[in-house]
Amino acid sequence: MEAMCGGYNVTSPRGAGRTSRRSIEAAAASATRLHRGMTMLKRLHVQSFKSLSDVVIDFPRLTVLFGPNAAGKSNVLDAVQALSRLGTERTLADGLAEPIRGYPIEAFAFPPGGLPELLSAREARFSLEADLSEGRDIIRYRLGIMIEPGSGRLGVHDEYLSQLNSRGEPKGRAALEKVGAQIHIRRKSKPAHPRQENIGLNHSILSDPRLGGIEYRAIEKTRNELAGWRVYYLDPRVAMRSARPPEAVDDIGLLGESLAPFLYRLRAEEPKRYQSVQRTLRTLIPSITSMGVDLDPKRGTLDIHVVQDGIDYSSRILSEGTLRVLALAAIAANPWGGSLIGFEEPENGVHPQRLELIATLLWNLAHAEGERQKQVLVTTHSPVFCDALLRIHEQREGEFSLLNVRRDEGKSIVIPFDSAGPLFRDKDISSALEDANDDGVFEKLLRRGLIDA
Repeated sequence: MEAMCGGYNVTSPRGAGRTSRRSIEAAAASATRLHRGMTMLKRLHVQSFKSLSDVVIDFPRLTVLFGPNAAGKSNVLDAVQALSRLGTERTLADGLAEPIRGYPIEAFAFPPGGLPELLSAREARFSLEADLSEGRDIIRYRLGIMIEPGSGRLGVHDEYLSQLNSRGEPKGRAALEKVGAQIHIRRKSKPAHPRQENIGLNHSILSDPRLGGIEYRAIEKTRNELAGWRVYYLDPRVAMRSARPPEAVDDIGLLGESLAPFLYRLRAEEPKRYQSVQRTLRTLIPSITSMGVDLDPKRGTLDIHVVQDGIDYSSRILSEGTLRVLALAAIAANPWGGSLIGFEEPENGVHPQRLELIATLLWNLAHAEGERQKQVLVTTHSPVFCDALLRIHEQREGEFSLLNVRRDEGKSIVIPFDSAGPLFRDKDISSALEDANDDGVFEKLLRRGLIDA
């Protein structure tokens, strides 16, 4: 269902001095460049968000969530995206709007009676908590959201931000903390005399850009980190084919709608990165010999074109698979992006023979050196794609987690691949997993019923 927020939310305007998410992202860009490749989402605890009743997930550099349709894989990405947006957008309604799927009320877990029962409830709540690591430093941020279904009013019922020690315990006094019916906001110089805000605000404290500088360093740093997260729901059918003028964008857009202006800027300001996009595209699709983006002087819009098998094609008629591969190559070359990126089903529309190359691209992106390194989250229901990543993992050193997402009594559960069943008690399977030449280990496990699709 496409995300729409009309009819479910009543909010009041924010205070003076508020800025847009785009402004926050611009401020975050320079800060992100200073520590890119160092800050990571290490842990996510989700409670009562969509089908995720009470789920804790540990994230390494590269995480793949596999499972059948409607298992809840996309809800994990939505939870990551929701935390990013709720911590940076002007209002909670903005944070739960597109690209988060569904109405804002549908972000809350359904009771046994489904949406009708939820709509008749007095109140519903969900909570998102993340541990962010930078070297040995860990910051925990938690945000609890409530809704009154009768009026659609959204509010913050809990917000917490604190640095943790090596044992996972709070280090010093929390920068944000719920005390009674208030949220305390502590300055570095006067932690014993915090500012106080009543619970029920229609925005998170973290999203206020006025809280920054040396006095609110932890708040500003966390806000900047969340602002750089991207989860892509690529739409090669419509959004990626739409005509766009040149714009100073720093990303291809969550649907891929800004792919053309992004490539146009990249060619002008980062020609080596642009050339790497061309090389990657040619590697993944050898029949393509060149790629370019041109400005139509009459219409003032940009057009992507590729030469494939000697014929020049516009982005208007390129295959969905080609556009998806081009988008992945552009994301991998992005010099302005944040530290975390997510993809939903990168195998869609892509020939199975190219999935191993895409798996290699994502592995390299997650394990690159310096500024190019990103944390990567991927959902998939392709055993071919999972097989490819398992083989890469056997052959290379690097952080990688393969998680099985299943439905159990209407709720999503997330199980690490190595504990998803009696996999490694089966000698044949253990032997096969150690054989780098086996081209279908994961698919064979599916057929034998030892893991869910």
